[in-house]
This record gives sequence, structure tokens and C-alpha cells, in this order.
Amino acid sequence: MGGIIVAAVLLTIVFAFSIVQRVVYRRNWRSGLDYNVQFSRNVAFEGEKITMTDCLANAKRLPLPWVHVNYSFSRHLELLDNVTKYPRWDERSLVYTVGVNKTVSRKSTVLCGKRGYYPVTDFVISCNNMLVSELSREKLDMQYSVTVYPKIVDYDAADLPLRRISGYLLARRFINPDPFEFRGIREYQPFDSFRQINFKATAKTGELMSNMHDFTVSQDITVILNLQPYCAGRREFVHEEAIRLAAFFCRCYVNAGVAVSFVGPAGVISSGQSKSHLETIYTALAHIDIDEQMPPIAELIPKGREKVYVLISSYHGEDLAQRVASMRRSDSDVLWLIPVCENDEISIATGEDIIRWEVEASAETQ
Repeated sequence: MGGIIVAAVLLTIVFAFSIVQRVVYRRNWRSGLDYNVQFSRNVAFEGEKITMTDCLANAKRLPLPWVHVNYSFSRHLELLDNVTKYPRWDERSLVYTVGVNKTVSRKSTVLCGKRGYYPVTDFVISCNNMLVSELSREKLDMQYSVTVYPKIVDYDAADLPLRRISGYLLARRFINPDPFEFRGIREYQPFDSFRQINFKATAKTGELMSNMHDFTVSQDITVILNLQPYCAGRREFVHEEAIRLAAFFCRCYVNAGVAVSFVGPAGVISSGQSKSHLETIYTALAHIDIDEQMPPIAELIPKGREKVYVLISSYHGEDLAQRVASMRRSDSDVLWLIPVCENDEISIATGEDIIRWEVEASAETQ
């Protein structure tokens, strides 16, 4: 008889504890609970690694044994040290146990696998009580993002005649640099002449360095990126290579102290030659969605006489060819680079001003 009474008392205590702890957790689990995500950098180049830190803070005198956090996370931001398989490629789920007035954090190495703009959104935090008898949840009104710039590629002048491409453009537009107007020293660029090399600075740094001189005549260069489809098949990796080429030319000219304008699917970016201007161009390139319908680039090219253009366009239809011809008739210099697959045919004659640039399918994974 006494055993039955003890058992009944224990059951009553357990039942009462279950009810009390359920009410306590239901009312207080969200109080003083904060969650955030921090990236070591919010911008990175394609192929670089960054660190992501998930941080959960419990600023109250109630332990939380079961806290779940879910959010959307792009598969192109690859978690290198992740061993958990999630039910969906775009969802991350984390489980925490956090004590009284404690903060717990988790660091992950993230590989920025592909150019793009990647928001981290749809945060949902949920909590179970000590007996796992009731789950409470709430959506969090917050958003983070990572912008991945196009991959930095130093194209070999042996593969792409950059010295000739850039050399004749600059020579025809910037006339001759004034040897008495010394402007400083910078890293050697593919289109620099041998006479520009500063051998004393090269010996000190161990890298080729070039002298900078002011030009008698100065004018900016406009880099034009066109991603209109040029064939029936899907050529995503060709367009990605075109974006990298645009980033490469913009970087080369800005580093050489030349003002650069940019025209692309996102619109027109006016002339500039600062580091922040280059980052503005990189950001525009990162936000390009090649699955969207591209506007005819001929409509975006600014009109003017005696300009210098670098056109990167796989599309080579008659309308664009006529627009380029019109630009040249207005005494503008136009270099047209046509990225295509090895077996793709182009219907326009190549030459000094029109160059075929073959892209290997392996460029998609580089």
C-alpha cells in the first residue's frame, strides 16, 4: 500500500513538473535569446574561402537544452567542414544546447564556389522544453548576404595577345607619354612596353615594376559586356568566362591609371579609375543573372566620337556588327573579343580588331 502511495506521489510530481516546465518554457524561451551570423568578409572573389560564424546568445536564467535554427543558404557557398546532410541543398539546420547566461558559436569555412549575390534568409528559430514535449518557433526578421566577385584570372599574353590588343588601342588614343611628367611606379601590366620597366624598383621588390607617365592626350576606355545568346545551345560557362574577361580588362586598365567606363546587362557605370570604382564594377558583374533575358547591347552603348571600346560579346548578329561599324565610322577604336566554344562557328570575319576567344568546357569548374 505504501508503495502505491509513493508511486502516486511521484507521478503527481512528474506530471506537475511537466506542466510547469512546459508553461515556463512557452512563456520565456524567446526572452533574451539572440541569434546572428557573421562573415569574415561580405565580399570575396570566386574560389576564395571565408569564415562564417553562427552565434547563439541566451541572456536569461533558464537553460535551453534544445534550440533549432534553420535558414536558407545557397549551395554555391560550400561549407567545407560540414558533415551534416541537409534535406534540401538550400537549407541549413543547426541544433544548440545553451546554458544560463551563455553564448555558443560555431565557425565554418565557406568556399565561394561561383560568382553571384547570395542572400542568407528565412531564419526560423525554435526551442523545445527539457522534456521535449512542446516545440515553440518563431521567424527571425534578419538577412545577411555574401557578394562573390568574378574569379581573378591573369590571362597569359601568350594565349591572348593582350600586349597587342591593349597596346595598339592605347598607342592610338593616348599618343605618347610625356617622359618629363613622371607620375609614379606600379606593377607591370601585360600591355606595358619594355621601356616602361623600372629595373631598380624591380630589383628591390622582386616583381616587374613599370614607370607611370602622364599622357599628352588622355581619354578613358569603355569595356562593354554583352551576354545575349549567340546559339541555340546553353553556353553558361562561355558567359561566365566573358564576365571574367570583363573583370580582367577593367582591373588591368584601372591598375594602369586609365579611367574605365563599363556597359553591361546591369546598365552603364560612368568613368572612374579608383579602387572603389573597380569594386563597383565587380559588384555589378556579381549581380548579373545569366538566366534572365538580356537587353540588346547595341541600345546601351553610349554615342560619341573618338572613343575607345573593348567589346566582349559572343553574340555577333548583324545588328551589333552594324553598330560596331557605325562606331568605327565616328573615329572610335573598337576591339571586339568573341568568346565561343571550340566547335562553335562564327559568321563574322576575324582579324586585328575582331578576335575569336575559345573557351574550354573545363572553364566552368575552374
